[in-house]
Amino acid sequence: MIEAFDFNFKFSSSNLAVGNAAKVGDNTYFKVSGEGFNQAVPLTFPSECFGEVAGLEIFPGKKNGLWQHYDAVKLIIGGKSFNDQVFNELTAPGLAAGYPDPLGAVGLRYGAMPINFGMPMLLGGRPEEACPKIAPGQSVEIEVTAPPTAEGGATLDQDMKVRLWVAKVQGVQKLKDTLKFQSAYTKQGYYDGNVVNCNFDFGDLEVHEKLPVRTTLTNNPIKNPIPETGSFDPADHWSKLPGGVGQDKPTLHVFSVFAKQMADTSVNEYYQFVTHSQQVQDKSYELYWDFKKGDALKITHLGFKQPAVGTINYMWLRRSGREIETIYDAQSGSCPFSMPRERDPNTFVYAGPTKLPKPFIVWNEIASIEIKDNATAVDGWSSLNANGAGVYVRGVRYEFNEKEV
Repeated sequence: MIEAFDFNFKFSSSNLAVGNAAKVGDNTYFKVSGEGFNQAVPLTFPSECFGEVAGLEIFPGKKNGLWQHYDAVKLIIGGKSFNDQVFNELTAPGLAAGYPDPLGAVGLRYGAMPINFGMPMLLGGRPEEACPKIAPGQSVEIEVTAPPTAEGGATLDQDMKVRLWVAKVQGVQKLKDTLKFQSAYTKQGYYDGNVVNCNFDFGDLEVHEKLPVRTTLTNNPIKNPIPETGSFDPADHWSKLPGGVGQDKPTLHVFSVFAKQMADTSVNEYYQFVTHSQQVQDKSYELYWDFKKGDALKITHLGFKQPAVGTINYMWLRRSGREIETIYDAQSGSCPFSMPRERDPNTFVYAGPTKLPKPFIVWNEIASIEIKDNATAVDGWSSLNANGAGVYVRGVRYEFNEKEV
């Protein structure tokens, strides 16, 4: 069964102040609704009910001719979340009549349902897609944060909605039967009724001499049986599957951040999204990675937002030691990386974030995403600039077992 849960925030009646956060349960103006209920207390999954989150979409408020801007919209399951798994109105647009479907155009929507978290295993998806898992009795919350003053934050005073799409089954045996069916039907073969085999391939042929490709073809994938010993018991192991908040290493979760250019650019120099010199919001949003073998990131989609004032000319996808540097024209009309939504409701976006033809893999190397101005400095986001430049990155974040790498 697929169910959409609407988290409604009536900010017109209960404003959200600059830098503050809101969740259902804070007051009676914030509610969550689903089939047969509409409540002002947090959503709790029923006993014996197992779920996977497929996607999230945001229907923002509008003020002064622009969509209101949210610093972060975060999914929290059982009180836990990933700091580098956040969305806003620019990165997760809701499907609405009269508007294009940018997520659908890049493979991040399945019918009416967004799959920006991935295709659930319950619907035939691969374990590696790492959809968030919801176990029986766990709370499911959406936290909305208003931008702080340093990002040009303003009080949120227009109603907004976050719709969460979940695939779910009722009962332990029904879950096992569904996984067994999908495993056989899709020919993935990850579950035979005993252990859920979440092994996965990883590596990059471009640098396989230095970073060996781990694959089932060579009988050497990254191993991830759940459980390592014994048989799969949903009550104990569902949240340990990829995307779950109770994973043991190797861990996988969807990576989703919108990194803001928080400082002014230096003319004709590449700008790094790093926390030193306050060039990005915080550590979770950094687009600079110095990974050893135990950490990796696979970037599948990218979006770039030009500032309202000024121009960014170039965007550089940089990895140390690579023979070919990948530099893109970032100017409007030439940039291949479109955002899913613009701040102006009258500016339609037909596809975004752009799906990369080959994932940008960072593993045991230094990498970054950097931008450069057009010989005129571009102001960063600030109390006087609430519409600056930014880069949206979506992919999968990995942490490996030492014994596996």
